[in-house]
Amino acid sequence: MFRFRTTIILILLLVLNACGNQHIIDDSRKLNVSDEKRVEEIEVWHTYSDEETRIFENEIIPLFEEKYPGIDVKSVRQPHSKQLMSALISRASVNRTPDVVRMDITWMPKFVHLDLLYTISEFDDFDLVKTRFLENPLESNRFREDYYGLPLNTNTKAAIYNKEAVEKLGLEHLPKTMDELIRIVKENNLKIGISDVSPWNSLPYFYGLGGKLMNDKYTKASGYLDSKESIKAFKELLDLYQNGNIPSEALSGYPETWQNVGSGDYFMIDEGPWFYSVRSENDLALVNQRTVSGVFPSNGEQGSILGGENAVITKGTKHPKASWTFIKWMTTEEPQGLLLKAGLLPTNKRVELSSIAEEYPYYKSYIESIDEAFLRPPVPQWEEINTILTNAFRSIFSGEVSVEEGLKKAAADIDRQLSS
Repeated sequence: MFRFRTTIILILLLVLNACGNQHIIDDSRKLNVSDEKRVEEIEVWHTYSDEETRIFENEIIPLFEEKYPGIDVKSVRQPHSKQLMSALISRASVNRTPDVVRMDITWMPKFVHLDLLYTISEFDDFDLVKTRFLENPLESNRFREDYYGLPLNTNTKAAIYNKEAVEKLGLEHLPKTMDELIRIVKENNLKIGISDVSPWNSLPYFYGLGGKLMNDKYTKASGYLDSKESIKAFKELLDLYQNGNIPSEALSGYPETWQNVGSGDYFMIDEGPWFYSVRSENDLALVNQRTVSGVFPSNGEQGSILGGENAVITKGTKHPKASWTFIKWMTTEEPQGLLLKAGLLPTNKRVELSSIAEEYPYYKSYIESIDEAFLRPPVPQWEEINTILTNAFRSIFSGEVSVEEGLKKAAADIDRQLSS
């Protein structure tokens, strides 16, 4: 009898245990259903400044997450450096890249060449999305026939003049061509504050005087960089340097361009919108009293150089649709308008700029310059070519080689890079 009772008890325990296990299975099913509905988190690496980061993290991300509650954005600020490029490439090799990267426009061809970026022109609504952008910033995202990112913000350089010098010279208008600028500078023994001889700072003058770098397909430099037009343009720059119209510090290091244009030591400098946007209210008022800005002068079709950052999706992302939703929204009017307050020029042509130009008149020069700005060659080897040009220009200015010899060697070196 005792054995029978024991057996019954054991059977009951087993049944209860089975029911208990069934309850666990039910809970697990509920958990799985919950998992399917959980929020997606996308990681965004960016190089925004302090004020830009404050706006991005405290204003823009909350707005996005409110509109898209199924997506959380993790913001990771990074320094803008070559180390960041190396880190992204290294992490890609072990499939640990962030989902979205705010990337310098000159980096994109290299990352496309390494097959590290998602082809966003494959999204069904891309053709509709791309209609919102200014042409030049959009083009910085194209490599051959496909697009690999969206332009987040853009910039170029304006010509910033000492206001007192302009008034003393009795100029009816600011120089519109490079020839006009150089004539004024030479006749009055003035200085142009070129920061250094790197392509970012020297190409606007080189191009403005009729110089060429490569063919239209960016496959060859010989016959272009060392052409008669380029040699003539560079000799004009060299003449300015030797006569003291370009400061000697352009070779040895950055001259104090910001201070010197305000004091009148320099007649003109070229600089991006951050020349104004990073200043305090009192400092900005003083700068506006002492300087005046205009479109960068040029003899050709191209004006100044185009800069900016693009939003790209990495090949390693597990959330391509959520990432696409985020970068599309980042290029709409509201977030672009918020970042404009920090000095980042919008790429969305529908952003209303008239009010900001009235409040901050200096923006007008930059807005008018974007359509004429030129792209640096969109080739994977740009970092190496940038170094070749910097070293060649430095050698010519220092007198180590002639203009002809320096440009010919640089063209041959660039051709080797392009063919590699």
